[in-house]
Amino acid sequence: MKLNLTIISLVLVAAVSFGLYQLSYEVQGLEKNLKSLNQNISENKETIRILKAEWTYQNRPDVLQSLASKYLPLLLIAPYQVASVGEVPYPQIDPEQYTVPIPRHNPRRDYTPATPLPRGPVQLATFTHTGGVQ
Repeated sequence: MKLNLTIISLVLVAAVSFGLYQLSYEVQGLEKNLKSLNQNISENKETIRILKAEWTYQNRPDVLQSLASKYLPLLLIAPYQVASVGEVPYPQIDPEQYTVPIPRHNPRRDYTPATPLPRGPVQLATFTHTGGVQ
């Protein structure tokens, strides 16, 4: 009986030792992975810091002015080029050309307005089905 208990204990100790050995290597691998991730994070933070500094340097007013004058050749506006909105000619619009299609009637939908219509000079447009083409 003692021999069986001793053998079972040795097998159990060997299995636990092997499990701890494997766990130790897995933890070492995860620590290496964590170290490389932390290093990548610090490198990315440094890169972001450098890019922010470059962005700030490139957004100086004198640099923006020189780039604007180089790539955006703007001309001065003469006083005769300015007009009011009333002086702008608008093209004639043919109402038949820009008609809005009427949606098909849905018999399951209630078309009564949810709120009562306001009274006065302004009225809301409402849809009423006349029994025509659907």
